Amino acid sequence: MEPLRPDQQRAAALTLAEAFANDPLLEILAPDPARRVKLGPPMMGILLAYGLRYGRVWANDDASAVAIWLHPESGPMKMPRMLRAGMWRAPFILGVQGLGRMSKAMSATEGFHKQVEGPHWYLMTVGTRTARQGQGLGSKLVEMGTSRADAAGVPCYLETGTDANIAFYRKRGFEIIGQADCYGHTFTGMIRQPR
Repeated sequence: MEPLRPDQQRAAALTLAEAFANDPLLEILAPDPARRVKLGPPMMGILLAYGLRYGRVWANDDASAVAIWLHPESGPMKMPRMLRAGMWRAPFILGVQGLGRMSKAMSATEGFHKQVEGPHWYLMTVGTRTARQGQGLGSKLVEMGTSRADAAGVPCYLETGTDANIAFYRKRGFEIIGQADCYGHTFTGMIRQPR
């Protein structure tokens, strides 16, 4: 796994869009599956732009597995930074209704992240293309952040919306710190203490 190269950014956005095509968060943003397919790549492109600017984005050689981590020096995700990374395009991508749904979903988990005191690594997202799943690529990308957090003696934090992901992260030392319902989905905040 290596830092994402600029020429891999489009492939990485497509990877994350495919990996999250049926994820509760994208389902909330676009309940219609056809619309979700269209908005996935540009929305994931915004997350990638944020990660490249303020955090760490790692991928395998063909960007079929990608992780966006924010490290302790990244600082909080403030609106000016999000706008610089391209979030200003969100109303045009999502529409007014989708933007409202995104705001409600983000608010649902905000309290969990605030429970993490002090410096920490934040796993914004990790995803693998369907054809490459089950090969350990996601585990390696998660370890890229957790190993650095362990070396620094700080925790890691993430949010997820599926039971399968909760099980995946539990195997890697994450524990649930809170859950919230939003539009019929349950979002979970998880923390991993340093080892």
